[in-house]
Amino acid sequence: MLIKRIYTALVMIAVFLVAVTQLPPSAMSVLVAVVFAAGAWEWAALAGWEARWIRMGFSLVFVSLCAGLAVAYSPDLIENPVAIRPILGVACFAWLANALLVDSYPKLSFIWRAPVTRALMGFFVLGAGWLSLSYMVGLPNGWVLTTLFIVLVAAADVGAYFVGSVLGRNPLAPDVSPKKTIEGFWGGLLLVMGLATLVWWVLPPEYAHIHPVEIFLIGTFCCGASVLGDLTISMLKRESGCKDSGTLLPGHGGVLDRLDSICGAAPFFALSLILVGYP
Repeated sequence: MLIKRIYTALVMIAVFLVAVTQLPPSAMSVLVAVVFAAGAWEWAALAGWEARWIRMGFSLVFVSLCAGLAVAYSPDLIENPVAIRPILGVACFAWLANALLVDSYPKLSFIWRAPVTRALMGFFVLGAGWLSLSYMVGLPNGWVLTTLFIVLVAAADVGAYFVGSVLGRNPLAPDVSPKKTIEGFWGGLLLVMGLATLVWWVLPPEYAHIHPVEIFLIGTFCCGASVLGDLTISMLKRESGCKDSGTLLPGHGGVLDRLDSICGAAPFFALSLILVGYP
């Protein structure tokens, strides 16, 4: 299983690096929408809809949502980030509110247990994630920002996994994901802080207006949001009785098992870029 996981991870890294460095922002945005549509296919099953035609319809509706957002915001998205700021702000607030649902599971699961409610959650999580990534990749040096963001999310995951495996004693959310520990969370945050320190150290002079405290706050919020995204999908899988969201990625499970942390952290990272005055 570990060998399969490593091989799959290497392939995903290679594909991502080629795509983010070689494709223009518009093509990269379309590619991300395709990947997220695969995630929507899996989400429909977690919502309780097993029929293939319903899952296909769910994915098509999601793609239509992406197209609508692109038409609404693409013309001046980069030149006028104020236009997207309210959506990102609402997305971040919704993720923070979602922490209550995760923390109280299964007591408040009746609020979102209905298939339609879970489907709407999927459109929100995947839609906000796609819009955030599309904004990032379109910025000056967008491929660097997007790569940095993915590395940040991966650092939170890797740090949590190894520290949790060795030192983990206290469950972070025992009713949602018993294997995730508080010690693992701190391990992930510590690795993210190390990455933030490196970013501050190599930050070009033209970005000197970005204060080190802001960099560390971005890392902290994105680390916490990535864990929240992971726990949210774990909560849905537990409610649906599934171990993984799918089987598309050998050793990793489904597409959603890789997108969960990204979707949680992307709105926070994108909004942070606007708030600190990038570029």
